[in-house]
Amino acid sequence: MYRFFKKNREAVKKYLLIFFLSIVSIGMVITLAPIPQGDTSRMEGNVLASLDGSNITTDELRQSIQSRFRNSPMGSDSRLIPLVAKNVLDDMVIQRALMSQAQKLGLEATQQELYQTLQTIPWLYPNGNFVGADIAQQMIQQQTGMPEQQFEALVRQSIVMDKLRGVVTDGIQVTPDEVHAEFVRRNTQAKIQYVLFDPSQFLKAVQVTPEILTAYFQKNPSRYKAPEQRQVRYVLITPDQVRAQINLSDDVLRQYYAQHLSDYRVPDRVKVAHILFKTTGKTPAEIATLEKTAQDVLAQIKAGGNFADLAKKYSEDSSAQNGGEIGWITRKQTVQAFEDAAFSMKPGDISPLVKTEYGFHIIKVEDKQTAHLQTFDEVKDAIRTELEKQRLADAQQKLGADLADRLKANFQGAARQAGLDPKETPLFKFGQVLPDFGSSESFQNLAFQLRPGEVGPPLTVPKGLAIVQLEKVVPEHVPAFTEVQARVEEDYRAEESKVVAGVKARQFAQQASAGDFQKVARSMGLEVKESKDFTAQDFVEGLGSGSQLSAAFKLNPGQTSGMVPLANSNYVVFRVESHTPASEADFAAQRDRIAEEVLNQKRSLVFEVYRQNLKKQLEQSGKLKVNEQAMKAFLNLYQNK
Repeated sequence: MYRFFKKNREAVKKYLLIFFLSIVSIGMVITLAPIPQGDTSRMEGNVLASLDGSNITTDELRQSIQSRFRNSPMGSDSRLIPLVAKNVLDDMVIQRALMSQAQKLGLEATQQELYQTLQTIPWLYPNGNFVGADIAQQMIQQQTGMPEQQFEALVRQSIVMDKLRGVVTDGIQVTPDEVHAEFVRRNTQAKIQYVLFDPSQFLKAVQVTPEILTAYFQKNPSRYKAPEQRQVRYVLITPDQVRAQINLSDDVLRQYYAQHLSDYRVPDRVKVAHILFKTTGKTPAEIATLEKTAQDVLAQIKAGGNFADLAKKYSEDSSAQNGGEIGWITRKQTVQAFEDAAFSMKPGDISPLVKTEYGFHIIKVEDKQTAHLQTFDEVKDAIRTELEKQRLADAQQKLGADLADRLKANFQGAARQAGLDPKETPLFKFGQVLPDFGSSESFQNLAFQLRPGEVGPPLTVPKGLAIVQLEKVVPEHVPAFTEVQARVEEDYRAEESKVVAGVKARQFAQQASAGDFQKVARSMGLEVKESKDFTAQDFVEGLGSGSQLSAAFKLNPGQTSGMVPLANSNYVVFRVESHTPASEADFAAQRDRIAEEVLNQKRSLVFEVYRQNLKKQLEQSGKLKVNEQAMKAFLNLYQNK
């Protein structure tokens, strides 16, 4: 189907261009009208949005948020959810709309394109070598939280999105004048004298009375709202509490071994180390020099040089720090030339230079095994560990299932009768980490779904199996002023100090623009500082990004700016000392890179407008409906201020 699309690419582009121009005027100021929500009365409570009959549920949104932040330091912090939920839902809606549009155009991802894309993922193909099917499944689950099929579907979707982006933006070009203007913008330097107004310097100047704070509290009650809190009773069934029930004799282990022989078959494999001399991105002359270096290193090894030491010194592979050690590899795990060389050698052999797409390799085979079945004695301990793990889990589940019904009748009594110690949590907010439960999302979800007195089903938690009973609910509420008075005063002072800083900055800017910058500053007791030369892309010490100081490149030397707000809530007023024009001698070296970056920026902007207007059309046509009530309920569940 994609071959058909390529053949008719110009027709498709023409269609899309007509569609695109019908909703976007080039050069317009981009504004989006308020979103009509449509009739959501028939949408179920867990459905957040519906696009042409395809629903996005609360579970899907939650999973999408967790996937995005999985590998970030705050990945398990549920307080992220209300902060990003609306943006993530918006992205999910637009993504589905784009995929629908791509399907109408016949865009798809081929198996070859999928394979090529997967090869660019470092943790699947470290140094260009596939980690193997079993490890790949584990890595995909670990890195993304998805099973392999779902991950591959996501990669295919990404490939299709790239194709659609290309169709929409291929006609966008950048002119020589645009490239030169960007070069000038990036390379022109400014130097300023400035006075910084930090609100924290004015905290004590803020007048505070009990009446003022009470009024501020009454004006901003939602800022101090305490989220719903809950308290549960629970029992923990740990592995140690059922370990005595587990009896694993040698006969049991042998029976398991006999039933799982395929798990213990080892394929042909070799244990290798290598030294890599990378040729990617190098000129023919550089490659010739590199080959000579590789031959010299090979000669040193054959003369008795230490392979590991030479690998640490010369290898450009990540295995260099381990003396070139890669470990065991099986067939189809590496590129063909590397595999052919490694499997043709005997333990202790050193290869001649092996040329692959990555460079020159010197390979050392440390051990070699032909396909064989591991003996029972070799795997006995591993089997015991695996079976013990399985049977402990089964025993915990059985005890939990037997106990659950009895706990519903008399939680404390049934727990003690089973030899378990019933415990209670303190009152906790959704997402709060508790000692016996960690950051278990399944526990949090269950605890906030139960009714008072209700006992939940057995639940897997970090320490084992838990059964919980909801004991107490404290609804969301605004606390008394006296409980949060210190916070109210802190917030009021912080807010008002910004106002004071802004007033002072404006006063100074007005006087300095009509007089001597230095003298006016001294008369007002303000400190004047001087910057180094900086460009719009530089970080300016004490002020932040140079992009915030765009006026410094528009004003003439000697002119004074107005009050300029900075990203850190400070204000600055500055006087331009000098401008240093961009050096035209540098233009040729930067031209291609700037042209590419400007082109990418223009294409990204055009595609974003396309995305948003596609969504707008779907809303106006009634094909897209958003359930605001469900979203509000979803956000309330996760509020944790």
